[in-house]
Amino acid sequence: MTDPKPTSGATTDHAPNGAVDLTAEIDLTPSPRPPVDLHDPSQRREVETTLGQIPGVLGARLVPGFDRPIDELHVLTTLDRAPKPTVRDVQTVLMARFGVPSDHRVISVVQLDEVDGIGGPTRRPLIATVGVTRTGDTVSARVALQDDDERVEGEAAGAATAHGRRRAVANAALNAVAPLLGEGVEVALDGVEVLEIAGRPVVVAVVELRAGRASVTLSGSALVDDVTDDATARAVLDAVNRSIGAPLI
Repeated sequence: MTDPKPTSGATTDHAPNGAVDLTAEIDLTPSPRPPVDLHDPSQRREVETTLGQIPGVLGARLVPGFDRPIDELHVLTTLDRAPKPTVRDVQTVLMARFGVPSDHRVISVVQLDEVDGIGGPTRRPLIATVGVTRTGDTVSARVALQDDDERVEGEAAGAATAHGRRRAVANAALNAVAPLLGEGVEVALDGVEVLEIAGRPVVVAVVELRAGRASVTLSGSALVDDVTDDATARAVLDAVNRSIGAPLI
């Protein structure tokens, strides 16, 4: 009687000692990742977010093409990142991570003097903490700033709604920064909203500074990374950062 043949297309090899060689049945070739669709907003955001993780890169915005994968790619970097290596790194990430070829001529790099905090060259208070607590239908917000060796705090309350929470955090940030704006300068919140820009949530704050008969309306913005409360405080400080220690008009 002859040995029965395998019923499937797979074969089973045996080592000389009779043990089964399992590697003969395993495909060790990794499955290729499906091509990324840059016209899909969610997939495009994933690519932009990944590019933003390159050291020295502050952000990236991509414009997909039809005759080629990318028509435009705008990259913001810090001053310590030279444009040439940035372009090479961006191209490498696009190809290695997403399988997207790119022409270096469509990549534009802008260097920004990006710093944390607010103020001019000699005054850069930093956000130390942002905290919000809820009691019934009310929320209480507290924002603490670190100004060199001095710590200043501001508090505010609002309704326990998304809008009320944003206003409470924004007012707490304004109350914290107000003593740094100079004697006789008053600051008030006109509005704070969360907008979607290029598929990303952005907090935009509008504030008014007044000193005597003079007044000026300022706006600031901040991308929402993880917590809207932090972005709200940063947007408020972005609005007033150039007014610390400076004349109102």
